[in-house]
Amino acid sequence: MRKIAIFVEGDTELIFVRHLLLKLFDNNILKFECIRLLSGGKTDRTPFDFSSPNPEIYFQVINVGNDYRVLTAIKDREKRLIANTFDTIIGLRDMYSQKYKELSSSIDESVTRQLIDESNEIIRKTNNPSKIKLHFAIMEIEAWFLAFHNLFEKIDRRLTVEFIKDRLCFDLQEIDPQKEFFKPSSELTQIFKLINRKYKKSKSDA
Repeated sequence: MRKIAIFVEGDTELIFVRHLLLKLFDNNILKFECIRLLSGGKTDRTPFDFSSPNPEIYFQVINVGNDYRVLTAIKDREKRLIANTFDTIIGLRDMYSQKYKELSSSIDESVTRQLIDESNEIIRKTNNPSKIKLHFAIMEIEAWFLAFHNLFEKIDRRLTVEFIKDRLCFDLQEIDPQKEFFKPSSELTQIFKLINRKYKKSKSDA
């Protein structure tokens, strides 16, 4: 059975990754173990485990709690995962962070490249760099939600692309949210406000 570990920042990312993989793969070959890292290296199970009767691919999805811990958690658990026959370790990070804000107040490709290169350099110094891959949402995972421009109409039929464009002056069908919005969760919050709802980046919102 192939074994893959995926490190994510929080519940939103964990839920997104789990649901995405269930859409991409045949559910009859999948097994998920979803855990949350606690202080002192302890772990806690989440209510998102899943297993088919005869799985061929096993995903362990680890919620590390914040963006700064993704790389640290990968380094801390790398040897143990490889020893337990995991062949791939994936890290998913938002680019939006205090460090980014210190370097730029807007999306800057040179800053983005710098921070990605710094993260990849840390991975190159691990024991098994060829088995570790990093992927980045620019600036937050909410940019990916905004890229599904028909998503909001499924949440509430009033939230058409045209309605959002008329009220907020951006066309989700035309723009690239990863290039347009410095803090995409703010735009998501604005969209929810149009129907008198709040977006709190919580498990229930995801």
